[in-house]
Amino acid sequence: MDENRWLADLKERADQTIFRDVQFTASMEERVRQRVRSGTGWMTGWRKLALPGVVLTMGLFLWLGLPIQEERQSAQHVITRSQQKTQIPSLLPGGQIVEADLWKLSPFLSSTYENQSFSYLGEKPVRIMTDQDGFYEGQTQRVIWLLNGDYAQEVEITAYNTDGTRLTLGSYEAMDPLYDADGHFPSGIVLPEPGKWKLEARSGGKHLGQVFVEVKKGIAPANRQLVGPIIQQYLETEGVKLGWLGKYREINVELLGVEAPDAAKRTVYAWVKITGSHSSALSAPMVFQIVYNGNAYRVTDFQMPEDGSNYQSSLQKLFPPKVLEQVQNRSKTK
Repeated sequence: MDENRWLADLKERADQTIFRDVQFTASMEERVRQRVRSGTGWMTGWRKLALPGVVLTMGLFLWLGLPIQEERQSAQHVITRSQQKTQIPSLLPGGQIVEADLWKLSPFLSSTYENQSFSYLGEKPVRIMTDQDGFYEGQTQRVIWLLNGDYAQEVEITAYNTDGTRLTLGSYEAMDPLYDADGHFPSGIVLPEPGKWKLEARSGGKHLGQVFVEVKKGIAPANRQLVGPIIQQYLETEGVKLGWLGKYREINVELLGVEAPDAAKRTVYAWVKITGSHSSALSAPMVFQIVYNGNAYRVTDFQMPEDGSNYQSSLQKLFPPKVLEQVQNRSKTK
């Protein structure tokens, strides 16, 4: 039997084994030919017995080449998957929908009407006039709404944030024209969490328009300027709970947070440090209630956490989570 016939017979037998899916390359074929040539006389007497051995030998050669082939296939697979990950559908310029494009903040613009300048957020038919410092979490913001176009007498305001929170902010009666607007009305708005919010106006079941605003963390500059001096003055003279500090006191107030659900009330969270007479001193978190009495704002009450084993539990009762974290971090530095 010649070499070609011999190799063909070996391939047929290999195809009946676990090596049937292995590609038999030219280099592998040549190595088998050399092995067959070197043992031709031996194969003549023991051809039937040696044939399985040669198949096994060929299989070993093939097997040695298999990991390389598998590695190449694996590498090709990895490259393909990597390429698939970097392919982005062409939905918008840049290949993806960007959240900022869907919730783009309304521009702050200025205009002049009959020689009077005014500034506002948004674009017709719905705009708002408000403090340029913007909105701050949990604090009332005075807003004047400017309306243009066709709308009913009553206008409903609803707020949405990017997390899906929905707040009903009330219904208001549209008033006379203001500046270049066909109508207007004032409102107070409290948005509880920082982030982007959409303020939507509807009238008679019809969507009028919306204004996109950003709510910031912390304390609004206007509130900081209001409550700081009021608390300072109160602590200088309070004698019921702080009388033991003496008459002369050095006071430092670090504001941590303000809640202003409406224009007449403030809940203020602060860390207070007082150095009094005769080496007396106090450093503790406090909660102040500030109310407008018709003429001015004043502190009506304040609270501190209890001492000893009740400190942590009373701390959690007095301070909301976002302020409590600041209090605990402040305590670690003491």
